[in-house]
Amino acid sequence: MTRLAEAIQRAAHDAVVQLSAAWLVATVTAVNGDGTLNITTAAGPVPSVRRLRHCVASVGDNVMVAVNSDGNWVVVGAMAP
Repeated sequence: MTRLAEAIQRAAHDAVVQLSAAWLVATVTAVNGDGTLNITTAAGPVPSVRRLRHCVASVGDNVMVAVNSDGNWVVVGAMAP
């Protein structure tokens, strides 16, 4: 593959990833006093993610996280053990 073709393929992939919404499972690494959680995903750590009001999570819990197309993150709830 040529460099130009690789660059086009990489740009197309990045554009699709940035515009897509998703949900994933993360592990809580810290519970902050301001209503946020620090989490770790398969892609790495994410600090200060807001949680829904009903979501109660502790350090070490696995949680469901939603990410919208604008890149906003929210912890939806804790997963059952």
